[in-house]
Amino acid sequence: MPDHTILSAVRRWLPLVLVLGGASALLLLTDRAGSQRSMPAVAVLQQVSTPVLDDAVAGMIDGLAEKGFVDGTTVTIRRYNAEGDLAQANAIAREIVGGGFDMALTSSTPSLQALATANERGRTEGNRLAHVFAAVADPFSAGVGLDRRDPLVHPRHLVGYGSLSPVDATFRLLQAIAPQVRRVGVAHNPAESNSRRFMELARATCASRHLELLEAAVENSSGVVEAVQATIGRGAEVIFVPGDTTVVSVVDSVVATAAKAGLPVFSVTPGAPDRGTLFDIGYDFHEVGLLAGRVAGDILAGTDPATIPIGETSKAIPPRLTVNLEAPGYDRALWRVPEAILRQAKVVIDGRGRHDQPDATLEGPFNEPDDPSLK
Repeated sequence: MPDHTILSAVRRWLPLVLVLGGASALLLLTDRAGSQRSMPAVAVLQQVSTPVLDDAVAGMIDGLAEKGFVDGTTVTIRRYNAEGDLAQANAIAREIVGGGFDMALTSSTPSLQALATANERGRTEGNRLAHVFAAVADPFSAGVGLDRRDPLVHPRHLVGYGSLSPVDATFRLLQAIAPQVRRVGVAHNPAESNSRRFMELARATCASRHLELLEAAVENSSGVVEAVQATIGRGAEVIFVPGDTTVVSVVDSVVATAAKAGLPVFSVTPGAPDRGTLFDIGYDFHEVGLLAGRVAGDILAGTDPATIPIGETSKAIPPRLTVNLEAPGYDRALWRVPEAILRQAKVVIDGRGRHDQPDATLEGPFNEPDDPSLK
């Protein structure tokens, strides 16, 4: 074949060869990328760093591991923290929704709301990010499409566990320890739906127990100390910390402020037993996170989240009691924790140190006073 004929053929077929070669290279790169993303990708968002929310996140990750999804081995997990900033939480939520993740886990009510909103707007119907939540006191009041009357009514991609601590039982214990108390101070952020639920219950139980609830509203954590001081100035004899992310994030400052006035603090959010609160009734949030993490593992394994009901922590694990007899503001001339109550505490701190009682069980009932909004 003449040289010019060969050259003509090369010129004719060269573009096709280049196209086919480029396509093959692209397929090879795509295959390599796919092999690198062979593990599911999970994002975790929490609103702020507190022992409760940290424990819930650790529990969720452990729950995934129980189901075979171990970070770095069979799943990749990326953690995000909004550090108490709602605007930052919303920005992170949008990043997660657009970030190619297979699932998102959230710890706290604000994180649930931020991601649920971003997920609703950021993806098309039927292609929304699977979302599992934990450390949410009352998800039914969070405005994310749940129905208190039917736990199977929820967005098909959104499931999790509510963990509403028993408010009435907490105040019942207060009166068993200090029957002389009449005025209870509380700071709270009414912008948080979880805080609003706790305050509704606290108002109802205080009315039924003839206690005066001295409230001070706050917008952010920087206003909590001043709010607590305001309730003390109005005659508070003890300070209550509700399930309020804003207040719990600075609970050490709450304890210190109350201690200066010689007042103890009690809560529905168990944390470190030696943090200074006299007693706490609520859930072990590592266990709460485990419940949600196991659900997340089932979904990653193929379970349709639409078939999973919204869970209630109270039906899976009992609330727990911790007591610190060395808490600041605990005046033994005015306050006395009966032995019957100490026997029910998972942890007791006294002058001899910490005493763990793993078999201790808090006695009920855990029903709340009549509240039409709960029905």
